[in-house]
Amino acid sequence: MMNVLADAKRELAGRAGVYELFAHLLLNEVDSKILSLFHDEQWLRCWQDLEIEIPAVSEAGIEMLAVDYCRIFIGPKDFCPPYQSVWEDGHMQSDVITSMNEYVEIVSSGASQNIKDHAGVQFKMMSQILQFEAASDEPPSTLAHAFFVDHIAWTEPMFSLASTLAETDFYSTVLESGKEFVASEKSVFSLDAID
Repeated sequence: MMNVLADAKRELAGRAGVYELFAHLLLNEVDSKILSLFHDEQWLRCWQDLEIEIPAVSEAGIEMLAVDYCRIFIGPKDFCPPYQSVWEDGHMQSDVITSMNEYVEIVSSGASQNIKDHAGVQFKMMSQILQFEAASDEPPSTLAHAFFVDHIAWTEPMFSLASTLAETDFYSTVLESGKEFVASEKSVFSLDAID
């Protein structure tokens, strides 16, 4: 029984790590520090398992990724806004913010970003929820499930669109992996019918 509990906690911690990785990649351009980290032996094995090629740590590689990140998420035209309110209501700062503020009070995530419905902020908060549950001696709560339904499930089509806008293999495959991850999380939360 203890092994099952330990395995479940490791699985929660692992999923939290995946959410944290996507949070970072959604909120920030890849810089030389993170690109160097991705070339570390352990990371390279992970990327190879996912069939994601990591560009060389060079000014040209970093610039190429920065341009692609901006093209995908910032615009100025034909881009993929990573904001839940835009996807659900067609404009920024909708009622989604009220819901996110309620979760911030519960989780105390320190989400200091003004735009709390950014997918990266939401993935960071989900990571914190799963980390808390992994460290807790209590049985998992329904908080992760509720947060997924309210603030993560919407990202599957966002990842899909973003991956089609990407011009680098890195972002194309990372964003496609994001879509697949959210789809797999729907299965974890038994939400296969959510679109």
